[in-house]
Amino acid sequence: MPKPNSLAQTLPVLVTRPASQAEEICPSLEALGCEVIRQPMLKIEAVAETPKIKSQFMDIDLFDIVIAISRNAAEMGLAVMDQYWPQWPLGIDWIAIGPVTADSMISQGLEVKMPAHQFDSEGALAMDELQDVTGKKVLIWRGVGGRETLAQTLRERGAEVIYAELYQRLVPEYTESQWQQVLIQQPLLLVSSGQGLEAIAAQQPRISDKVRGIIAPSSRVAELAKSLGFTQIQVAASAQDVDMLEAVKAWLAK
Repeated sequence: MPKPNSLAQTLPVLVTRPASQAEEICPSLEALGCEVIRQPMLKIEAVAETPKIKSQFMDIDLFDIVIAISRNAAEMGLAVMDQYWPQWPLGIDWIAIGPVTADSMISQGLEVKMPAHQFDSEGALAMDELQDVTGKKVLIWRGVGGRETLAQTLRERGAEVIYAELYQRLVPEYTESQWQQVLIQQPLLLVSSGQGLEAIAAQQPRISDKVRGIIAPSSRVAELAKSLGFTQIQVAASAQDVDMLEAVKAWLAK
């Protein structure tokens, strides 16, 4: 078995993903020799099914396109679908924002399309399937709130867009003492979303001074990090575990 990278042995990494989404990346970071510090900044909680959600899913075959914004959205959407559709409906273009989300849907037997490179709303909007959408009905699976870019642009292109908001993101409130404990080693900060970074900055306004740098999952989150005072920023290809790990390796190589 290869030895851990000796350069990484002194690198503490603060992982802020929701607990359920950090189970795989943390052992991989430790395998690199990193010291993993965990402090989830978002808690994912399913929304109780409403008559509106039930209607959206019972009539999902009336939609031309269904877009899953995240793995949480895909998993929760599929769980609701399973209650009403013993076989998946035909004639729908299923679109996932990124590979992790796509894998969740493919594993359940759906034929899924996703952006070629940029795994966010802008990447999805560049897809051929979302260009000529005049008169089409689009259902977006997502959490409560979030960016409006995707829906707004599709509406401008002539689509009828409806949200199925399936979960909410709750922000744990940590004490100053808890923050001091996780920041004492000035760790490398790993974030998987802009919302997570904003939640950190709300509790620690000078977070850029208290960590040695940040791993951002996209150029958009990197721009947010710059606005918060970060100068040492490593941008990952996506929020996928494999891409975040590659970004950590690139950080070590520097």
